[in-house]
Amino acid sequence: MKKILICGPFDEVTNYIAAVSKTGMEPVASTSLPTEVGLDINDFAGLILPGGSDMDPALYGQENCGCRKIRRWLDLAQLNILDIFVKYKKPVLGICKGAQVINVFFGGTLIQDLPNHDHHQSYYENHERKDSHHPARILPDTPLTDIWDDDEIIINSAHHQAVDRIAEGLSVCAYSDDGVIEGLYHRDLPILALQWHPERMAYAHYVEGWSDGSLVFQSFKKRLK
Repeated sequence: MKKILICGPFDEVTNYIAAVSKTGMEPVASTSLPTEVGLDINDFAGLILPGGSDMDPALYGQENCGCRKIRRWLDLAQLNILDIFVKYKKPVLGICKGAQVINVFFGGTLIQDLPNHDHHQSYYENHERKDSHHPARILPDTPLTDIWDDDEIIINSAHHQAVDRIAEGLSVCAYSDDGVIEGLYHRDLPILALQWHPERMAYAHYVEGWSDGSLVFQSFKKRLK
């Protein structure tokens, strides 16, 4: 069974662990470099960078003007681990914050607080946190067209930041209905970055009427060597 490194604190990535397991891969949650926990990069077939807190804007050359929660230690851990997987050209899937980490790693920047963040961020209903949802347009001849036949999908949403300047080597594969970048891919490396949360649209978390998030993990599995 292919091992997948999920770079986040264990108690924060349980939904990712469930989705990876259901897709027939073996998840390993860690914020340490593989060598620091007695493992080798070759023990892993791919990397998932999960959602989480806002990145330290100093990492993309800006002062804080909209970030709400910063854990620089986690940002640095994810950037360092991503660097290893990029050097070995192993598949990487970035989700929400993970997509932003990928863009920053390759030299891009972020919008620290979307003017229309109410359309994208999660909300509370009866003291329960829930994802927003909206349509997203898939661009033709991109990796997402191999996952969905439709050019429009319904995705969930729980973010107030987004990609601003797109990094060199990356291209857009999806936009939200209000023009926010929802998906990026690397033109030469097996890297896909999604601003939404497919793990919360997959398997036991599938929501009727929303696009099936399990297809993202099935596609990721197919790219593993």
